[in-house]
Amino acid sequence: MFDIIDSEKDFSKGISPYRLIKGEFDVCQPYFRAKKEATLDAPATKRRRKNKPKNPSNADLDTQKRHQEVRPQLIACLEQLPEKWPTEWKARTTPAIADLPADNETQAVDFPSIQQMVETAQDKFSFDTSPDDDNDIHVPEFKLELSITAEIDIFSIFNTVYINASLTDVKLLQFTPSATYLIPPRSSFLMGSMHNSLGQLGAHINKLGGADLIVMDPPWPNKSVQRSSHYETQDIYDLYSIPMQSMISNKDTIVAIWVTNKPKFRNFIINKLFPSWKLECVSEWMWLKVTTQGECIFPIDSEHKKPYEQLIIGRPIAPSDMSDRINMPESHIIVSVPSTRHSRKPPLHGALNAYQNNKKDPVCVEMFSRCLYPGWISWGNECLKFQHLSFFDKEDSLKGPE
Repeated sequence: MFDIIDSEKDFSKGISPYRLIKGEFDVCQPYFRAKKEATLDAPATKRRRKNKPKNPSNADLDTQKRHQEVRPQLIACLEQLPEKWPTEWKARTTPAIADLPADNETQAVDFPSIQQMVETAQDKFSFDTSPDDDNDIHVPEFKLELSITAEIDIFSIFNTVYINASLTDVKLLQFTPSATYLIPPRSSFLMGSMHNSLGQLGAHINKLGGADLIVMDPPWPNKSVQRSSHYETQDIYDLYSIPMQSMISNKDTIVAIWVTNKPKFRNFIINKLFPSWKLECVSEWMWLKVTTQGECIFPIDSEHKKPYEQLIIGRPIAPSDMSDRINMPESHIIVSVPSTRHSRKPPLHGALNAYQNNKKDPVCVEMFSRCLYPGWISWGNECLKFQHLSFFDKEDSLKGPE
């Protein structure tokens, strides 16, 4: 009925001798709890006058309707959660470390701002980004062969696919001594914007034979908390420009899109975006965000903010002879402790791999990415945000003798 995801453990896989620093997923207390109603015999001076309720908008009514649809499944999950909740997580009543490094300290390089500068220069000086003679889009590649690569100019990090082809070794990409980034084995990334790099991404994925899995977390407009990313637009219709057919390349690709709880965005994906990509919605997942104690980070019926987000999953419309497809449940819940960093989603590798026939080397892509995974291709204008070396510890047991 539901899966529990250990984000700290999953983000540490495949990057030995490094691991994610402890405390990144130690949300030990709810962000707020439901307040108890004042008793009738409380002193009148201490009663708060309730504002006259406003007439709900159509959007509010749609949101509440959707909440009532998913609420029974969420409640059932919460009722069963204590039986399966890891006992070692409940022991975490305070964060593992008290002073996690702040975002402005760990992201020594403001990649989105530099990307905008590079893009402006390209537009002004008309740098050649057109297809080459055989009508293929030119996609430069750079393979990280050294354990530490320090010769890359920070303005050259964009519009090039950087690849760590090693099966086991982590590579470090160093711009300055305080700006060193960890590149996992078998990973690659393409830094750029929707304006100038989507064609490159499509061409690169197509050259690999198409993607088996595509996960994206678009910067939806009007979020209650502004994301720190600086994608050049948040217009939902710009998602049409993603070259999905080129990236799918006739595969039975799973496309999973994170979406806020505004019904209009969910409806847009299911009824407009997916059909334009020749996909159909096959499953809708909920990510239930809980503390280390297994308690919702917000009250389940909070009108301000819900303790869950949605993941809409599409696949190409299945031909009648696709007998080897593993069907996905129409709905599913994943449960995890959220990151202490804003808008960092749990890793979906394990939860979705079972529906890819457990392929040995699937082509997996994350769009609007803010970190890298072993074996994945990441795209966006801040792929390296959470790859700064300060987010990782080196295992003492694997260090050499003093």
